Amino acid sequence: MRAIALPIVILMLTATFAGCVGGDPDGNDNSGIDMEILNEMIDDNLQDFINNTSVTINQEIHYHNNTTYIVDDGTYHDIVNNNFNNTTNVDGGEVENNNYDQSENTWNIGGASFGEGVNGTTSGGGMMFVTHLEFTALDLFPDYNPPTDPQDNDFTYTFTYYDYLTNSERTDTFDFSCSVFYIVGSQSNGSSNQVNYWEDSNNYYNAWEQTYNSTIADLLYEAAWTSTVRSLCEGSMPIPLGRASLGYTYQFLTIDIPEGYAIEYIQYSGQHSYFGCSSRIDYPHSCNDENDFEDHSASEYWNVSEGNDLRYASMYGGWENISVDISLKIDTYLGDCYNANGNTIEGTCYYDYGHYSVWPTSEYEFTLYYRFVPVIPIE
Repeated sequence: MRAIALPIVILMLTATFAGCVGGDPDGNDNSGIDMEILNEMIDDNLQDFINNTSVTINQEIHYHNNTTYIVDDGTYHDIVNNNFNNTTNVDGGEVENNNYDQSENTWNIGGASFGEGVNGTTSGGGMMFVTHLEFTALDLFPDYNPPTDPQDNDFTYTFTYYDYLTNSERTDTFDFSCSVFYIVGSQSNGSSNQVNYWEDSNNYYNAWEQTYNSTIADLLYEAAWTSTVRSLCEGSMPIPLGRASLGYTYQFLTIDIPEGYAIEYIQYSGQHSYFGCSSRIDYPHSCNDENDFEDHSASEYWNVSEGNDLRYASMYGGWENISVDISLKIDTYLGDCYNANGNTIEGTCYYDYGHYSVWPTSEYEFTLYYRFVPVIPIE
């Protein structure tokens, strides 16, 4: 605020105009002051008055324009810039402008690494990042070739059966050629007599008993109606390339969270599209008929190594350096166990789950918006 002594002004003007003020010589009720001359004298002396007058500033008004943002340089290396632009103004007039040095602090935040064969990006300014990925089964299994003649394939099957020598049930694993389902009429010259098991199952049980024994006949009868064996040996239905029972896993994204920052999941979406069976594989009365196979497109959930579910807005981390690994959800279904006669037996068995398996036609889409929030760990 300005404090100006007004008496000084009055005194100065009084001294300047002495002798110019008196009675009314003309008698016309005029004060005798020529206003034009008065204004001219004020204009001539005003600047000298201002230059010789002190101004006292009793209050400073500070305006701060502080902005913090994150720059992603594309190599998972981010820079936090704090820009301070502090200006002091007095009654609208700028007195002092202090531009302080800009500081740069480097943090390893915002970076994400991707699985082999998958391209992605987390580019973008500001505190928000987005990871958008699209990949297919052929990206994950580049060496896959569709089978030619199903009869040339081999399969392995685990079977539980009664062993009369020990008078108990036992479980063994057997290896067969798919040609075992093409033996009826194989030596016939008439094409009508040559049928595979799925075209006409008549006489196959007898043929297997003659070739092997009743135990193997039971085994092949059961195996023929599992989706895996049928897909492999008939070729009419696809077979998953990646399954839980095969121990397949695929980690496609890693996000590093540094100490002092919490990750906040803002928005997530995921999709898995494929032609196949969405239910339990190799489970009785499930995925064992061509009608069970069709086009599917459904929301995909992913395995997260630690922390919260991506589907819900939440925060995680801050107390130490943390790496969150995100991978395909390759999962199983817990169900009853069955013997060769289709009866339940004691125990619990794991079955591959169709939706959480990788089919030859699988296509995946993954989108995640997230940001980092500064936090102070309290010990």
